[in-house]
Amino acid sequence: MTYRILVVDDELPALGEMEDMLKEEPLAGEITLFSHAQQALEWALQHEPDIVLLDIQMPGITGLAFAEQLLEQKPMIEVVFVTAYNQYAIQAFELSAIDYILKPVKTERLQLSLNRIHRRRSGKTTTENKQASSVGGVYEQCTSEPSSIPSAVLMETNAPRIYSLGRLTIQSHAGLVKWRTLKVEELFAYLLYKDSVSLDQIITDVFPNSDPDKAKQYVHTCVYQLRRAVVERELQEHIHVSFRDRMYRLVLTDIWHDRDELMNLPSLLTDIEKWEEKLSLYRGDWCEGLDNLWMSVHREELRERYIWLMEDAVSHLKKKQGDYRKAITYARKLLHFEPWNEDYALQMVECYIEVGEKAKAKSFVQEYKEQYERELGESLPINWYDYVAKLLKEEYEMNW
Repeated sequence: MTYRILVVDDELPALGEMEDMLKEEPLAGEITLFSHAQQALEWALQHEPDIVLLDIQMPGITGLAFAEQLLEQKPMIEVVFVTAYNQYAIQAFELSAIDYILKPVKTERLQLSLNRIHRRRSGKTTTENKQASSVGGVYEQCTSEPSSIPSAVLMETNAPRIYSLGRLTIQSHAGLVKWRTLKVEELFAYLLYKDSVSLDQIITDVFPNSDPDKAKQYVHTCVYQLRRAVVERELQEHIHVSFRDRMYRLVLTDIWHDRDELMNLPSLLTDIEKWEEKLSLYRGDWCEGLDNLWMSVHREELRERYIWLMEDAVSHLKKKQGDYRKAITYARKLLHFEPWNEDYALQMVECYIEVGEKAKAKSFVQEYKEQYERELGESLPINWYDYVAKLLKEEYEMNW
């Protein structure tokens, strides 16, 4: 297997030396040389080489600006900076460059870079990746399958969809996005939440226990893998991660997101069936399986929003439609989220009585009382029992 390689350097002697070395490399196929950076960029966007060997300090457009514009549109291209200046290394990796080679270039160093790209593209695990996986848990391999999505929902449309209420899942016509590591998945969730955020803030929130210098490389690698995952599922027109002015931004275009559907659902909707359909999107807490401090606020916000909508559903079904049997289903779901909420328990009792199942109401009260006392170590308030007695139209019995 060989790779099409573009070399960009404003110094002609450097171009000649690189061409001579590449001709001796078995992984190098077609080699294209440019000494004018802007022309090289236009050519690269049109012809999409596999690898770009790029100088940094050039007249007109710098190598860093070249890489930023190229990778925004063609994230699958491998960029290797070749320069005499080591002070740009961090900026290079922030732009998702795959390597950084200092001049004068040695044959062995060039071979190392090309072999690294080949191993990455062929899917083989490198020693470097194995070492990275042990650093602060940053590169844990994500092997678990995403939580299930109802097949009826999957078949409803071919439009790209993001499911984040439950396990984070992205669906395209080409299949589900596969996350290379948990940290790549978490970074996508973070950008999904923040929309636009600085590199320093990503490090603080997503890589809080990592060495700052190493953390920058971790972010670079995760962004690179995220972009690759998007391209592999042909989603680059819908999901794009840009980096400008030291700010990462997630740009979503024509893509459906279950979280937005839930957040934009009005509290009162005349079409109860449509409302129920939207509520069913909540398959679990936001981005289940990921765990970091920054997630707790948004996770709780969405949970509270869902509970509030569920409360509206119970009220609507009882008062507007008189459908107490269906209201039982939602009241039971509310108890699942807040099992010791006394008001939710009373609603269960009320609904059972309204559908003529007084025996079930009594059984529920007894079971709820026992679990409440066992888990919380205290008794339910007397006024709770008084209200139950009014619902049952019976005297309060001490054996409850």
